[in-house]
Formats: sequence, structure tokens, C-alpha cells
Amino acid sequence: MKVFQCMILATVLILNACVPLKKHDIKPPNNKQPVAETMQDRSERSLYLTAQAAKRDGQQALAIQLLSILISQNTEGHVKDTAKPALELAELLLNNNRASEALPYLQPLIQQASVSNFPPKEQKNLHLMYARSLAASNQINHAQDSLLRLLNQYPKFMLARYLQIELFTHTNQLALAHMAIDIAIAIQDNPTLRQFQADVFSREGKLENARKSLEKMLQLNPKNDTAILLLSQFEIQQGHSDQAEKILRAFIQENPENLRVQHNLARLLIQLKHPEKAILVYENMSNALPGSSDIASALGLLYYQLGDFQNSSKQFKKALKTIPDNASYQFYLASSLEALHENKQAGDLYKKIQSEHQIWPEAQLRLASMGIVDKKYASSLKYINSVLKNNPDNAQAWILLSTVYLVQQKYRQLLSKTEGATILKTMPARLQMNRAIAFEHFKRYKDLEKVLEALLHNNPKHADALNFLAYTYAEQGIKLDEAKEYIQRALKLQPDDGYYLDSLAWIYYKLGDYDSAANIQWKAIKIVKNDPTMYEHLGDILWQQGEQDKAILQWKRALTLKPDQMRALRLKIKRGM
Repeated sequence: MKVFQCMILATVLILNACVPLKKHDIKPPNNKQPVAETMQDRSERSLYLTAQAAKRDGQQALAIQLLSILISQNTEGHVKDTAKPALELAELLLNNNRASEALPYLQPLIQQASVSNFPPKEQKNLHLMYARSLAASNQINHAQDSLLRLLNQYPKFMLARYLQIELFTHTNQLALAHMAIDIAIAIQDNPTLRQFQADVFSREGKLENARKSLEKMLQLNPKNDTAILLLSQFEIQQGHSDQAEKILRAFIQENPENLRVQHNLARLLIQLKHPEKAILVYENMSNALPGSSDIASALGLLYYQLGDFQNSSKQFKKALKTIPDNASYQFYLASSLEALHENKQAGDLYKKIQSEHQIWPEAQLRLASMGIVDKKYASSLKYINSVLKNNPDNAQAWILLSTVYLVQQKYRQLLSKTEGATILKTMPARLQMNRAIAFEHFKRYKDLEKVLEALLHNNPKHADALNFLAYTYAEQGIKLDEAKEYIQRALKLQPDDGYYLDSLAWIYYKLGDYDSAANIQWKAIKIVKNDPTMYEHLGDILWQQGEQDKAILQWKRALTLKPDQMRALRLKIKRGM
């Protein structure tokens, strides 16, 4: 029953109590049951029935509230009227991790002599709940004493034995746990007891014994997927992932309908970096459950990771048919479509994602990235700033913000607008590089050096930063030995990078070693054949070697590639150096 229905019921009861009675409606009271008590009984019965309806509807919090009211209204202390509701309330509290609240309702029932009227099954459950409540309230010794008394009376009560074993194991009383398990097995061997046994052996480091317990667990129930999953997990922990895969596959072959084990096999294959094999498993599961959004999304992610965006989009479309408003499905479908250059559809999906979802910032930044590509810089800034407004520590947003200004060559705005990124614990390398480019544009070499040194402090193997700093020193003609060391570190990381070779050649040029500079510059040009600066540098080197005609030829080649400084290059061709 819904909350508003309860309110209506309460209102009706109040109104009924207030309606004036006509003279002929008044009847002599029944001496055995006063009118006031009858109305109270009716009210309590209504509360109880409403609580039962709330339980059936899954509204456990409401059921707890109603049962609490019902018990609190029993001012006469008639346990017979509240014993059953109290048991139900205690069970609800226990199941909702509110064990300490259950104790006050259970203790009176344990203590009252009227409890003896309970049937044996309810007696057992009452004492078990009491022990559970004590244990959950960290009264372990009292819980164990209560269980011991209960098991003396009902030695075959397996749920009580399970709890006893759990408490012994939890408190690291492993010898007692083994004794409790052995007693229980003697009464009735079952997979649950063997699972407990395997756990205790594992805690003791007796791994072979733990394996045997799990194998016995499977013998007791060959279709027990918990046993097979624990066995496979045991193999994984021992570093035998291949054996774990064999165990899972053998079980699936005998039980092809078991999707839980298939799902675990797929996850194992993903961990082993066999996505293609995992796809085959999920495809088989998809045939068994064609409408499962979970399976479709798992397949979609696998295809996405493999770069198969066509199949990825297909799977996420299937998942969205089942759950149309799932933001994660929308995001990955949009990402797949974006990779397929279907930007209009991708953008529409990114925009559908609601701001309260955790993936919303990433969707906004994807929209910003698409805007940069399409040169829609104003809309890109809108998306970026919407993220930074609520998430000022979003590093990717700061990177994109700097990129928007960088691609427009708005270096002053780049520097001023990204000052706020200093709140980040660690400034992203890409953002530092973008700021360094802006500093270089304004010849603010001290600031540039500071930024790059900070970057290299956190990322000593950042090859682009090593190259940038080395070239900056070479351009200024300072710290050339340091510059040479930096560029050699960069080339060790990426030996075939033409731009890094150009930087090394330029350092040798500044050092006056023109022969070494020429040899390296020729190698650089073979790798990067369409950069005007490369040819201008080669021309400068050749000029210093006394090869004026060859130098002019290289400068003319540079001119055909439309360098930024065309006027200066024309003057160089005309007048030389």
C-alpha cells in the first residue's frame, strides 16, 4: 500500500471517530469488549495489514515505520498482541543492516514466558534472530552463548550452525570453526558447509585442503555454480588463470544454460586480455537472452575497446531499446557514432545525458571537442565552462579550454583563462605544454622554462617537453650543454623523430659544429619532408659551411612551403646571412 493510501486510511479513521451518532445508532455496550477497545483493535489491525502490504511492495522502510507505530501503541504491554509484529519488525531491521535497533524488540520476547506458546519453528527463528542481532551489535560472546543454548535444544538447526561457524571464523577461532563444521557435516553434509570449510582452510594457508573442500562441494551438487566459481577463483589466486578458464569451460559444456558462469568466464577472458574470446562468450549469452541490456552493453564495450565502432554502436542501440534513458549506454553509443563520423547523431545523444549523471561532464567535453574540430569555438567554450563551474578540478576541461585558445592563436587569453588551473594538485602535461607554447610566442622564456621544468619534474620521460626546452635554449644560444643532454634523452625515447633531430642539429649549429649539424639535419629532412623550418635550418647550416648556392636552394624550398616568416626568408635569399 502506498504512502498516500496510508494517509487516506488514517484520515478515514479520524473522520469516522468524529462523525456524530444518531440516537437509533447507539447500542448497549458489550460487557466482554468495550467500544473503545474495539476501535483500537481495528486501528491496530489496519496498521498491521498496511505494513504487510508495504512489505509485499518492497517498501521496507515504510513497513518498519508502521510496525514501530503499532508496537508503540500497545500501552497495555500485551505481548500476545505484538509478538508477531515485533518478530517481523526485528527481521526487517536485521535485513536492513539496523541490527542494534532490533535488539530492544527481541529481548522482551526472549524474556517473556508467553513466548513458550510459539510453535517450535517460530521459537527457533526468534532465538536465531536474537543471536544475529547480538553478533551484528558486536556482542559476539553473548551471541555465541545464545547459539550454544539454541543448538543444545535444536541440534539439527542448520541456520544456527551456519551462524556459529561464521562467528568462529570471523573472530579467527579457526579450531572451533573446524569443530563446528565437522559436527554439522556429521549431521548433514552439504555444499554450504564445504564452502565454510574451504574458507577456514584458506585462512590457515592450507590451500590444497581448501581445494579438496571445494571439489567435495561440487561433488555434493554438480550443478553448484558457486562451487565452480570459487574453484576457478582459487586457481586465479594461485596464478593458474589458464586452469581457471578450463574449469569454467568444462562446467559450461555440461551446463550450457548457466549464464552466471559464462559471465565469469567472459570477465576472466577480459582480464587475460582476450577480448575476442570474451565476445564469443557474450554472443552465446546474447542468443540465450536476446533482450538483455547487460549483455548487449558488455558486448558494446568490448567492441568499443577493439575499435570496432560499427558493432559497438549496434550493441548499444540494442541496449537502449531495453533501457532508453540509460546515460552510460547513450554516452558509449554517441562515442561510437562519433568515431564513425556520424557527429550529428553523436551530438544529439551527448546532449540527452542529464546533468545529475556522473558521466555528464565527459559528455559535455566530448561536445566541446567536436566543436573545436568544427571550429565552433563559442559553443565549445560554453560546454567547457559548464563543466568547470561545478567541477573546477576537472583536468580534461582545463586542457580543452587551453586548446580552444591555442588553435585560434589567442595566446594572451590562453594564459589568463587557464590561471585558475593552479587549483589542480598536478597540472596536466598537455595544459603545461599549451601554456609553454603561449609563453614562447611572447618570448617569455623564464616563464616557459619554469613551466617545462615543472612538467619534467613530474614527467621526466616526457619527450616533447625535453625537446621543447632543448630547442628553447638553442634558440637563445644558452645552456647548450644542458640542451644537448635534454634532446639526447628525448631521442633515446623516440630515436626516429625528425623534429627532435632538427633540434639536435640546431644545437650543434649554435655550438659551431656545422658538419655534425649538417649530417643530422639531412636525416631530419628525410623523415619530415614538408616543414619549411627544416629547410631553412639546413640552408643556414650550409651557408656557414661556405655552401652559399646550396643554402639559397634550401631557403627557396622553404619558401615554397609558406613559412610564417616569409618576408625574413626572402631577405635572407636576397642578401644572405
